Amino acid sequence: MFENLLFQDRVKEQLTSMIEGGSVPPALLFTGPEGSGKHTAALECARLFSCEKEGLWNCECADCKRHRSLSHPDLLLFGPRNFPQEPSVTAEYFVHFPNLTSYYAFVRSIRKLLKRFDPVLWAGEEARLSKAAPAVETLEEQLQEIQTLLSRSKSQALDTIVNRVVETASGLEAVVPDGVPIFMMRNMAAWAMLTPVGKRKTVILQNADTANESTRNAMLKILEEPPETVRFILTSSRRAAVIATILSRSRLISFEQRTGEQARHIVSRLFRSDEKVENISDFFHKKSPFPPDKAENEASLFVGALLGRAMEEDAAITGDKASMLARQALEQRISAIEVLRDVAGQTGSFGTKNAKFSDSFFAFMRAAAQQLASIAADPSSSAALLTHIDRLSSKLRDMGVQYRTFNRAPELLLEAFADMFGERP
Repeated sequence: MFENLLFQDRVKEQLTSMIEGGSVPPALLFTGPEGSGKHTAALECARLFSCEKEGLWNCECADCKRHRSLSHPDLLLFGPRNFPQEPSVTAEYFVHFPNLTSYYAFVRSIRKLLKRFDPVLWAGEEARLSKAAPAVETLEEQLQEIQTLLSRSKSQALDTIVNRVVETASGLEAVVPDGVPIFMMRNMAAWAMLTPVGKRKTVILQNADTANESTRNAMLKILEEPPETVRFILTSSRRAAVIATILSRSRLISFEQRTGEQARHIVSRLFRSDEKVENISDFFHKKSPFPPDKAENEASLFVGALLGRAMEEDAAITGDKASMLARQALEQRISAIEVLRDVAGQTGSFGTKNAKFSDSFFAFMRAAAQQLASIAADPSSSAALLTHIDRLSSKLRDMGVQYRTFNRAPELLLEAFADMFGERP
C-alpha cells in the first residue's frame, strides 16, 4: 500500500494500519507543507477504500483501474489547486519519455483539474458551469485522441496534441474557484447521502482552510453526522487556519517537510529531471510562465506606487515596510498603472490573449495580498496605514469575485483598482 507516497514512512504506517484494521474514521485531516504528498495520499486512500483485493498499486480490479485514471464515480474532488503547473510539467515528461508511466502521470494531472467540474458539484449552478463546459468537453476529446495515438504507436504525433491539451487546461484553470463555494459544499453533502456505486465513497477537499464561514458551517453539518458509506479527507498546508470544530471532528495526519535531497530524488524519479530544487513546490512553481518571484517583484512595485501616493496625500500613513516599498517604486519612477501595463505585456493581458498565462492574474493578486499582509504585520505601521491596507485588501477581494463571477477583463479590473486609489492612466 502507498507505494507511490515517498519519504513519508510514518504517515504510510498510520494509514496502512487504519485501513488494514478497518478503523478508518469518517474524517481525516492531512496537514503539512505544500508538496509533502498530502494529495497523493488522499487519492491513494480513495482507491484503497474501494479496492476489492489487497490494495496493490497495480491491482487489476475494476475499481482500482478507475481510481488510477481518476474516473471513479465514487470519488469527489474539489477545493483550490496547489500546482496549476502540473499539466505542463507532466506534459513535458510524457512527450520526452512516452510510456505508460508518463501517460498516467499526464492523464491524472488533467483529471485532477476536470474533477473540479464534476456536474455533481455544480448542480443548480449550470449557468456558471457553462463557462467551463466547452473546455471540459475539448479536454475529454483530446485525451481520447492521445489514447488512440498511443494504441496505434504514433508517438511522433503526440507533441502537437499534448501541447493543445496543456493550452486548453490553462484556460480551464482560470475558472477553478479560488476558494470553496458554499453551493459546492451543499451539493457534496447531498451526493454523500446517496448509495455508492462500489464499496465506499470518498470526498477529498483540498485546502480546506480556504473555506469561508458559511461553507465551514455546511461542512460541519455533514461531519457531525457522516454517512457510514463515505470517508472525508481534508487537506491543508496551514493547520492553524483550520477551525477548532473541524479539527475536533477529524483524525489528524501530519506530513513532514521533505529534505532537499528527498525532493530531488522525487523529481528525478517521477519526472526524470535533474533540476536542483529544495522542495517539490519550488520545482512546480519554477515551471510557471509567470513564476512567484516575478509576481512578487511586480506586486511590490505596484503596492509601493499606490502607497507612495497615499503617503503624499496623508502624513499619518506611515510604516517602515510601506516606506521601503514606496521608495523602490519612486527610485524606478514607475506608477501603479505603468506596472500593470508592463505585467499585462508580459502575460498576454493576464492570459486573455495567451492561455498559458491564465493563472497570472491570481498569481499577481496573491502576491499583492501577501505584500499587504506583511505591511499589516509590521509593528511600525500606523493606524492610518492599517486602515488604508484594509481598504486595499477588501477591494482586491472584490476584484477576484468580479473576475470569477462576471468574467471581467483582469487588465481593466486592475486599472480600475489603481484609479480608485489615486492613479490615473
